[in-house]
Amino acid sequence: MRRAINFIVYNLVWLVSLVGAGSGYPWLGAVALAGFMAWHFRQTATPRGDLLLVLAAGGAGLVCDTLYIQSGLLAYAAPLPWQQLAPFWIVAMWMNFGLTLNESLGWMRGRPVLGALLGVVGGPLAYIAGIKLGAAEMTAESWQVIGVVALTWAVAVPLLLSAAERVSRLPEPAAALLPPSGRGLQ
Repeated sequence: MRRAINFIVYNLVWLVSLVGAGSGYPWLGAVALAGFMAWHFRQTATPRGDLLLVLAAGGAGLVCDTLYIQSGLLAYAAPLPWQQLAPFWIVAMWMNFGLTLNESLGWMRGRPVLGALLGVVGGPLAYIAGIKLGAAEMTAESWQVIGVVALTWAVAVPLLLSAAERVSRLPEPAAALLPPSGRGLQ
């Protein structure tokens, strides 16, 4: 059930992010992501690993989408904080994706070919949807944009899934460091 909720909420945050950015409210996606993260980190058994995945996915998004801008492939609505840097709202979308790697996409860990196929198809479809919703625009030939995005995501998804596999084996902080339940710090 938790995986199904993760998948549904991920898609809702994704949609809110694109509609918000395309409508001049880029902060809506970040607020939705904050709510998703609050829920996720309350219920996950691997908070440390999941936080590392969220940060890794956000870093990948910052690099990839900044390169799209710098290479003249895409321009984004609400280009905050700077026009030549991936906007915060799309980095938040990548972070949103990071929350799926141990949950709704966890079954794909150890299946890099399947991850690459997801990236080849899902990456361009997501960006095309963003363009249709006014969150971005192509500034190069569509075949170039789609090809580069497909290649980027064909590499990014298996790498992020591999990272998910690795961080899932990291030890979580010992519960012994926390005060026993019912006994507050005095």
